[in-house]
Amino acid sequence: MKIKLKLNILLFLLPLIFLSGCSPAEKNQSLTTEIIPPNLAASTPILAPDTTSTTKNISPDLAASTPILAPATTLENCDSYFINSTEIESEDFFIGIENKVNEIYQNNNTYSYVSSDGSIAKNGPFSTWVYEMLLENSKEVKPKEFDEIKFGGVKITWEEYLEFKNNLCETYQNQKSNGTLRNLIINITDLVNYRDDWPGHASKWLPFPYVETGSKVIVSPSPKGLEFYTKYITGSGVIIVSGPDIPDEALLQARKSVVYMTSKRSDISKILKDNQVRISLFGAGLDSSSLPEYKGTDEEGGFAMGMTDTSMTANADWLCRPGNYDIGGDPVIHELVHTINHVVFEETNEHYFYERIFEIAEHSIKNGIFDTGFKQNLEENQTQNISNYMGEFWAMTVEGYMMDKKDFKNPPYDTRDSIKKVDPKLYDLITRYFPTDPWEFCK
Repeated sequence: MKIKLKLNILLFLLPLIFLSGCSPAEKNQSLTTEIIPPNLAASTPILAPDTTSTTKNISPDLAASTPILAPATTLENCDSYFINSTEIESEDFFIGIENKVNEIYQNNNTYSYVSSDGSIAKNGPFSTWVYEMLLENSKEVKPKEFDEIKFGGVKITWEEYLEFKNNLCETYQNQKSNGTLRNLIINITDLVNYRDDWPGHASKWLPFPYVETGSKVIVSPSPKGLEFYTKYITGSGVIIVSGPDIPDEALLQARKSVVYMTSKRSDISKILKDNQVRISLFGAGLDSSSLPEYKGTDEEGGFAMGMTDTSMTANADWLCRPGNYDIGGDPVIHELVHTINHVVFEETNEHYFYERIFEIAEHSIKNGIFDTGFKQNLEENQTQNISNYMGEFWAMTVEGYMMDKKDFKNPPYDTRDSIKKVDPKLYDLITRYFPTDPWEFCK
């Protein structure tokens, strides 16, 4: 039986693995869970029931549908938040932010797993931590007005500062909901050049509109630059796209998985939609580099989406479905577990999850319950160790729970009955977020 798994360690924001399944940017950071090399450090959260129904505006040339939010924040009423802040040199203001962003992403290991050799499986609400830092920082200090400043490869105009300030205010007014946290994190990482050099950073691509399709693949309303994608379907807040060579059945199977996985928690679906979560499928014999946003990457299975990534990816040929019975795992299920960790949990600051998952994983690994014989697509010069296993534990075990097929992947975490028997604490954690109703996977 083949085990298909990849460890992306990219995204702080970039494609995110913390529980490994990281996005290429988190590869530069990631739970899906992502494993970070010993020289890096820190991340992700979950949800209170959402009570808002508004959504956020999108670019005028995209006419489709993203929700629209509470009254737009104006710079005038935003100023009232920071009326007592002290004016400092503009360069000092941004260097201070840059240093604090780096400190959070690299050194905040509150919920991360640090192995004896110093390697780290990052996990935690990094985006929330950055937002809280930016809010407190802006209440204390503000930059003197300037036209343009340059330092260390960073160039910022006054207009860009005002955009950042407005994004921060909107995030505050919306309490991080309605996609405002994602907008802020994309904005600030782009502004200070924090890991925005990889091609999938969301600042480099227009978002797709969200169109309700039901169980029907339609012609993709692709934004400029992403015309490669010709097929499109949505379900439970998630957009799924592919090029012309991917069979419709693969998109339909991906949608079935998304709809089922989110069926217990409508709040999860809303957050996925608000944050423009998208799955980009590629075909047999190819890898992620065949997609326009990910030139230079080489994921053969796929990777998760982090808060600053433009999408997650998955190999359509690995999706078990009628006519394509494929044993060994499902990249849509696996990477969506990571994506929920990176996007949903980071927004909602899910302490309950963060405080439990690595303790459960470590007990299973050290007692020989979780099979560590799988291989991952690691960064050059990185060797597989317990941090990698810790990073993938959550996504692999939830994947087994979802598929619920004996010996399909990674026994004894291959069926729900088995998981409940060998690891009852894990079973309780899984069923806190995912459905218990029966599901006929791959039929």
